[in-house]
Amino acid sequence: MFRREARKIVSNIIGLIPEPVRKIVGLILLIVGVVTLLRVYPGMLFFELTDQMFFVAFFFGIFSSFLGILFLRHKG
Repeated sequence: MFRREARKIVSNIIGLIPEPVRKIVGLILLIVGVVTLLRVYPGMLFFELTDQMFFVAFFFGIFSSFLGILFLRHKG
């Protein structure tokens, strides 16, 4: 029940953004997320990023990719 209500709220908020803007923002977020994730992986292996920096960059990449996909797939 809570999940359905939360999904309606998110859908209404994303629906307020015009479709052309939503597509552009979704693509930008998706590209930024993928580039961040591609930079984090070798950075952790070869350049020894600090653990905090790794977690911040990793979660930023995941969150950005998720929002980009959410914006691109929204039907509204």
